[in-house]
Amino acid sequence: MKTSLRLAALAAMALVSFPAYADMTVKSSDGSMELALPNGWHDVKPEGASTKIAATDGHGTRVVVRVYPKEDFKDAKAVATFAVNKLKLSDNDGVKTEDIEIGGKPAVRMSVVGTQASEMRAGYLITIVDSGSEYIEVQGRTDASSFAKQTPVLQALASALKVMPTSTSAETPAPAPAAPPKPAVKPVPKQ
Repeated sequence: MKTSLRLAALAAMALVSFPAYADMTVKSSDGSMELALPNGWHDVKPEGASTKIAATDGHGTRVVVRVYPKEDFKDAKAVATFAVNKLKLSDNDGVKTEDIEIGGKPAVRMSVVGTQASEMRAGYLITIVDSGSEYIEVQGRTDASSFAKQTPVLQALASALKVMPTSTSAETPAPAPAAPPKPAVKPVPKQ
């Protein structure tokens, strides 16, 4: 009887120790991308035509995934510089840049801590991935005081992004089979 009571107590403790939220995967509305979110994170409505995915932990940390046409930028570093300039930070502690690889593709990562227009200091981790046909920006943001702690989470989110292969056969119909050539007609000689 004591053994069954102990087992019941252990089972109850195991149930209590599970997290309140399970990992979840969010997909872009067009199905071109998906992102696995850590426990406690949830997706939010993306804003803007270039934004494919947006998510938050509900405590001030968020991630946004955007796409940019390749012909609009010289290279991935130009996209990263554009993303940092778009933040309009009134000051910053210096932008740190590194060349990395995400999912076998070349990428650029920039991190910066600065003061926003709202006078709040925030930290940003911006990862630009060269996906071949476009540039993908994974921008993580959190309060400046949480930036050091949240940086590994934001790095992992950028690495967790999956770009789905596009099916060209569904987008472009296959050409119709060519009709067999007609036999050449020889003129009949006059007699």
